[in-house]
Amino acid sequence: MGISVFTRQLLLIDAATCAASGLLFTLGAGLLEPLLGLPGWLLMEAGIVLFPAALLAGFAGRRVGVGTGPARAMVALNLAWAVGSLALLTAGWTTALGTGFVLVQAFAVGGLALAQMLSLRQGSRLAQA
Repeated sequence: MGISVFTRQLLLIDAATCAASGLLFTLGAGLLEPLLGLPGWLLMEAGIVLFPAALLAGFAGRRVGVGTGPARAMVALNLAWAVGSLALLTAGWTTALGTGFVLVQAFAVGGLALAQMLSLRQGSRLAQA
């Protein structure tokens, strides 16, 4: 049995946000650097990392009957991103706008990971029943 329709929808949302953020960070690194206080190289590399994540989430979200492995991988990646984002704030690089930006996206990504975890857990319970 594959992942639930709800989990697949969450993965498609994840894919879209990863792709959009990846484009924003890679193409807009130079513009975002002075606004957010984050180094352009970091924004660029973060953006590049998001493209394979978008592909993984999109693959898992579009396939009926796919196992839980890709969804669990996305949960792990999202949790790592959220924790890493919060840790980034300790570097002292960000402007006030940058701090707000990092906090909002960290909590959004963490919330998405939580929703994915809960939907996987619910799907597992339904499969056992």
